[in-house]
Amino acid sequence: MKKISLVIAFAAAIVLAGCNGNKQTKNGSETDSTDVFVEQQIKAGMNMHLDSLTELWLRLKPSSFYSTTQDGKIILSQDEKKVKPEYLFNPEELASKLETMSYKYRALAVYAVDKEVAKLYDMKDVYTPAIKKLAAELNDPSLKFIDENSEKMEYTELNSQAYKIAEENGRANRYWEVAASSIIEQIYLIANNQDKFLANFTDKDAEDMTYRTILLCESFQDLAEYHPDLANLNNVILPLEKLDALTVDKLREQLTELKADIEKSRAQLFE
Repeated sequence: MKKISLVIAFAAAIVLAGCNGNKQTKNGSETDSTDVFVEQQIKAGMNMHLDSLTELWLRLKPSSFYSTTQDGKIILSQDEKKVKPEYLFNPEELASKLETMSYKYRALAVYAVDKEVAKLYDMKDVYTPAIKKLAAELNDPSLKFIDENSEKMEYTELNSQAYKIAEENGRANRYWEVAASSIIEQIYLIANNQDKFLANFTDKDAEDMTYRTILLCESFQDLAEYHPDLANLNNVILPLEKLDALTVDKLREQLTELKADIEKSRAQLFE
């Protein structure tokens, strides 16, 4: 990975130095060498930091959101199911915005989350076809690996292997993009219906949710330096830095306080 802006800056400095012929002094040359060395150390440090964060992330169990929606912990009455959530993404409406690979990865992530909520309300599954279409367009080996092994492998092992495949194919940054988009969508949905989605959360679940956001926010500070196309997503997840709840009650309080920021972040995923 490369810190693009600084690489360009150094390239420009070299060109300017060449134009000045022999006017460059020894001290100037030594200063340039020092700057390059410092830059190399910064990049190496950031790379190590990101590797450490990645290792922590890959150890995580499935999100608490999925443990409540998929394991039958959330039960809606027939009357509740009649009031369909209007805040889910509509793949048909969003399709025209998915012009870049980045947006397609983000859509893949939010559709997977919305699909779980749609199931709870017995809504028509418009997400599986959209997910399959995007997966085919992206042709990402790590996505294919997950699809083929999700029911055969333990979650953390599956996650680790998928990340390794993404790295080998130069798509590790896309892995993080999917992770961030998924968490933003989960937090947005929880903030819109705390009574249901937090009903079965324990304090440990609340801590797990905020721990994920902390890891993401720290990771994207590094990722944005290496991948300019992720700078936008770094800004999108910034409001989530304020989520540091260790209890369900505190998480409820923070989600209420940050609801407007969370809605704004979610809207910016495709802007």
